[in-house]
Amino acid sequence: MKHFRTQFNYIILVGRFIFTIFFAGLSVLMLYLIIENFMAKDYLAMMIFGIIFNLIMIYFTYLLIIAIIKQSYNFTFEEGSIYKISVLSRQKELLKTTEIKGFSTSEYPLKIWNFKSLILYFQNGKKIELPQFLYFNFKEIENKLIENSIRKFGHEKHKWKSITSRHYEFE
Repeated sequence: MKHFRTQFNYIILVGRFIFTIFFAGLSVLMLYLIIENFMAKDYLAMMIFGIIFNLIMIYFTYLLIIAIIKQSYNFTFEEGSIYKISVLSRQKELLKTTEIKGFSTSEYPLKIWNFKSLILYFQNGKKIELPQFLYFNFKEIENKLIENSIRKFGHEKHKWKSITSRHYEFE
C-alpha cells in the first residue's frame, strides 16, 4: 500500500473560528448593553431577553469550540497503521489497525444536502467520525481503510441522540 494522506478542508476550520469569534463577540456586546442600561425603565424585560440571548450565544460558541477541537485532524495511512495528526498542534497519534474494530458509512441528513461520513470504531469503544465536508479527498478514504484490512460494517442510518450527539449502530 502506498502512503496516503487526507486533505483537510481548512476553509471549514477558518469559518468555524470566525463564527466562534462572532458569537462570543455578540455575547460580550449583550453583556455590555445589559450593564450599560442597568437603570433603564424596561430593565427587567431587557435583562430577561439579554440573558436568554446570551445563553444562546454562549451555547453556539461552545458547539463551535467542540467542533474545532474534535474535528480538526488529518490522517496519514501507512502499511499497518494510521496516524491521526492534529491540524492545530501538529501532534501525531498512532492508531494501530489492530485497535480498530471496523468502520461504517453514514449520512448527515440536512434539508439542503446530505453529507456522507465514515465512522471508525475502536476496540476500546471510542469512535472517530470523518465527515465528507472536512476532507477534499473523502472518496478515497474508504478504499484506504479497506486496503489497511479494516473491516467495513456497512451503512448506518444517522439517528440523532441530541443536538451534539448521535446513536451509533455498531458499538
